[in-house]
Amino acid sequence: MKYLFLIILTLITICNAQQLKKDINRDSNFLDVTVKNSELQIQIDNLKNNYEIELNKLKTKFKSEKKSLRKNYKEKYKMMKKEFKKNNN
Repeated sequence: MKYLFLIILTLITICNAQQLKKDINRDSNFLDVTVKNSELQIQIDNLKNNYEIELNKLKTKFKSEKKSLRKNYKEKYKMMKKEFKKNNN
């Protein structure tokens, strides 16, 4: 009985851990405002659009740097592996 309870508890924990969380975009919430003045609202909307464009550029840049770093370390790993094989033969 104790083992059955432990297995069920483990399965419930694994299932809950793998559920997808809601993707909440908290970055631009401070720009989600509405005002009565149409000119000001247009400026706020433009500001929000510019913010989102720059944010996407930063994310892309970070992603490319991350790929580059991974590639460099992968090459270093291959060289170490070759060197190890060479020394052991």
